Amino acid sequence: MSNLVALPLQLEALGSLPGILTTLLVVAVVILVARVVLSVAWRIVVVAAVIAAILWVLGLLGPLSSILPV
Repeated sequence: MSNLVALPLQLEALGSLPGILTTLLVVAVVILVARVVLSVAWRIVVVAAVIAAILWVLGLLGPLSSILPV
């Protein structure tokens, strides 16, 4: 029960200027990290799409042994 009594005292710090600035700083860091992760993920998706397209075209052409002289 003592935890419920202390909760308003803990949440009171979020309304102060340092609490607001800390919250904004944490949100900014999360956004920056997410941008970097999404940038890397986007590049991986593009590379995978290009590889899938190349494999699809090669599949349409048939076995490479019939194209290349042996």
